Amino acid sequence: MRPARAFLAAMAMLPLAACENPFADKDWREVEETAEECAARLSGKLEVKQLLEAAEGQVVPTYAFDITKMELMAINEMIVPASGDSRGSLRTSAFGATAPPVAAFMELSVTEDGAFYFGEDPSLYRVRGKALPGDQVLATGCAMQKPGMRLISFKLQSSSGGSADGGGV
Repeated sequence: MRPARAFLAAMAMLPLAACENPFADKDWREVEETAEECAARLSGKLEVKQLLEAAEGQVVPTYAFDITKMELMAINEMIVPASGDSRGSLRTSAFGATAPPVAAFMELSVTEDGAFYFGEDPSLYRVRGKALPGDQVLATGCAMQKPGMRLISFKLQSSSGGSADGGGV
């Protein structure tokens, strides 16, 4: 009778084997995310709400993206597009995810061409956007995401030159 119980228990678990393991650790950056989901993820954060509420008039955002899960070809297209022109600059202060190099990279002044930090985890891309109304900052940054790329934070600079930090994930 014991083999029958074991068989029945195994058969009962069979449907679960076809499903995704609910206990598996899934990296949040591997899940496809729409611009709307990105905005919802970040707009719930207190520091983002406060920053966007304080934004007056035209602001210049600098966006920070985690690109650890992007495919190499997609990153290459951001660095050197098919036209042969150089686009994003490559800046690496160190490899690895140690706090000082990442923090230093996050404080670098970047242009519209962007800058990259390649580490084991995270790898980052920062880029300065064009001047726009404060209420469009989050939607614009989220719309810039590509597969494997996640907006994690942003900073705002007013048209007059002051800056504010938009906390991240």
